[in-house]
Amino acid sequence: MKINLKPVFKILPYLCVVWIIGACQQLDTKKQNTAGVGNADTIAHKLPVKAMHDDLAILWSVIKEMHPAYGVFTPPDSLRRTFDQVVASINEPLTETDFIAHVYPFISNLRCGHTQVKYPAGYKPSGPPPPHLPFEVLVENHHAWITNHNNNELNTGDEIISMNNTPVAAIISHGYDLYGGDGYNETFKEVFLSEYGGFEDACNKYYHWQPPYHITLRTKQGKLKNLEVNALAPGATLNTPAAKTNDLADWTESKNTDYLPLRFLKNKPTAWFVTRPYQYADTNIYKEAFKEINQRGIKNLILDMRHNTGGDIRVAIRLLSFLADSSFSIVKDVKARIPNPAISRFERYFDTARTSSFNEGFEPGPEDGTYYHIKFRPTAWGQLYGKLPLYKADHYKGKLIVLIDGATFSSAALFTAALKAQRKDVIFVGRETAGNEQACSGGTIQHLTLPHTHVIVDFPWMRFVSAAKHYDFGRGIMPDYPVEYSPDDIVNKTDPDLQKALSLVN
Repeated sequence: MKINLKPVFKILPYLCVVWIIGACQQLDTKKQNTAGVGNADTIAHKLPVKAMHDDLAILWSVIKEMHPAYGVFTPPDSLRRTFDQVVASINEPLTETDFIAHVYPFISNLRCGHTQVKYPAGYKPSGPPPPHLPFEVLVENHHAWITNHNNNELNTGDEIISMNNTPVAAIISHGYDLYGGDGYNETFKEVFLSEYGGFEDACNKYYHWQPPYHITLRTKQGKLKNLEVNALAPGATLNTPAAKTNDLADWTESKNTDYLPLRFLKNKPTAWFVTRPYQYADTNIYKEAFKEINQRGIKNLILDMRHNTGGDIRVAIRLLSFLADSSFSIVKDVKARIPNPAISRFERYFDTARTSSFNEGFEPGPEDGTYYHIKFRPTAWGQLYGKLPLYKADHYKGKLIVLIDGATFSSAALFTAALKAQRKDVIFVGRETAGNEQACSGGTIQHLTLPHTHVIVDFPWMRFVSAAKHYDFGRGIMPDYPVEYSPDDIVNKTDPDLQKALSLVN
């Protein structure tokens, strides 16, 4: 049996689920259209207003009745106001791209990283492609700095103050509303804007800016500079310099762990094990990795959970079995808003294959207040609930430092929450995880196809309650030692997280 645990993310190709990924930033269509036309489907057909309104009415009803995060982070009346503002903003035909951009402030305000909006199946953009900015950015704390670029007037480390007379904080805010994230976390949104084109998406999909761009910068020397830059020329690439540092020079790499790097610090009892979004084959690699860690007498282990965006939680359980202090749990409960998510008045809008997968892996349980417990069908992989056994052979008991960041998500975040609760003296280095420490929505990530526009919404059916003992509501796992990157770190490919971990070892 294979449980459907992977969401399909448009811009984060490896963002997997845990299976299980205010006021509305309202889009003013007239403002956008007068700001320029740069959309990929400018000359494509446009969706009728009635079709979009009808689909939004269906989307609201499904979320209100079924979504496991409804009312958890955003009060229902506040979410409804956001929804009404989005509906009111759609007053003329829109392309699929613009419709999705209009919908996202509502989806973002739901605060669920596993709920995302995608193009219809088989969608092909038409018309001229959107322009590309001649630079990339590092977004931190609502500021943006130039990293890689293709313009002699720009320098790595320049801070963008405004573009086209719009403060950069406003651009970042609208960029945040172009993607869903868990709870009140912002580090995932920073990753989205910095690494996956989110800042450029805000310029194109919200503002519809066309080049040239008028930019105000603050240089490293503190001077303000105004300049005009053009878009990246077709076929051109950013001038990305070769890395100035080699963080691997002092490490030797194991030949026994395939695609999961296991490295050993030369002449030191220290190992660095890099995890990736969970795959079933990982479980065999874990056995080889911890066998070698044991044979080499490793006393310090740096476990790299950065950009591990999740996958099948049973794989995470296998990894935890090598690290927890004693028998452990990773999930306390699985809940749904209705008795059986596979049976509802909306079932015709959901993917039947994913429904079958849910029926293979889960079954309805008893009612508990406003939720219904969902039971897990045990398989050869074992159980999901209750106390789980340690992997006694080659169990690791030395010092453990875990690297986390704004793309540690879903079942990887549940793993780190369980590790924090069930291993003494574990140290976390980096940035807040994208996944919530207390719980996340997931299990089965359905495809909800809106019938009139055919736009698809990734839609989780269940809520997984973690093994966390103490947590800040709506936040991810917080690092014991926070680390921030500089623009030079990005360009030179240095690794301050690893450097901090090594300083703690030493």
